[in-house]
Amino acid sequence: MADSVPMAGIVKHTLAMLRAPQNAVAFTVRSRVRWSRGIAELNNESKERLFDHLPTPRWAEAEAEESSLRARYGLDALRGRSTCVAYAENLAMLASLERLCGELELPVGGDGALRAVDVGCGAFAYATALQRFLARGGRGPARQAILRGVEIDGHGVYRDGHSRADYARAHAALAGKEAHFQVGDFTALPIPEQDLVTMWFPFVERFSLLQWGLPLSLFDPRRLMQRAVATVRVGGVLLVANQTESEAAQVVSLLRGLPVKHLRSTSIASDLVPYSARTAGRIGSLWRRV
Repeated sequence: MADSVPMAGIVKHTLAMLRAPQNAVAFTVRSRVRWSRGIAELNNESKERLFDHLPTPRWAEAEAEESSLRARYGLDALRGRSTCVAYAENLAMLASLERLCGELELPVGGDGALRAVDVGCGAFAYATALQRFLARGGRGPARQAILRGVEIDGHGVYRDGHSRADYARAHAALAGKEAHFQVGDFTALPIPEQDLVTMWFPFVERFSLLQWGLPLSLFDPRRLMQRAVATVRVGGVLLVANQTESEAAQVVSLLRGLPVKHLRSTSIASDLVPYSARTAGRIGSLWRRV
């Protein structure tokens, strides 16, 4: 039985590699078609049983934590226009951001505004949490926070006929006028220097990229990290979240020799989401551009 886990992993990776040609064709097609039905309508679910996956003592704590986060970060609109999973993921992100950089004075430009790019934002379902933390979190007074989410694979089509970009624009609109979304290749877009760059679960392993449905031709984690660092202004911050310790170690290796200083790393596991076991290995790290 002990050998079954490694064998299962080998099988999964092999199957992912077999998908590589299919991924390449599908990505090319959807990138050319650029399908859209217009901005999507976000579904809402009752939040009365949001933490039913937790034992009773922890359930009460989670309810109190939700109430506190909602008040401090202005989450009423999100609570009223989100599924339970999406809302829980925003709560988990805010809790993780507080744990990782709650004591950090977030960098701002000369005009007092913080400008940030989120790389690989997917459907941007966490736009509200990220924008609100950038505006209200960390040390010091609240600030204007202008957030841009960038996703290279924005034209994947969901079962309801809407594209990933349709949903990302809806989530950005829900977050407010300071949140924006763009389909494009971050490594090729003409993005000016930012105060902060965030990367939630960047593809530093081929398996993850193939599982997402991207072609192997886009797998270049060293170039991705180099561009991320180059996009952060001197004195600005790079935030990277990884799914596993192995991925976090790879990020450390990829950033070695680049003009960044490691500030801190910490676990960003969360039991606020119903799939908490899958978050057990998640690690966040902060880096200062020097």
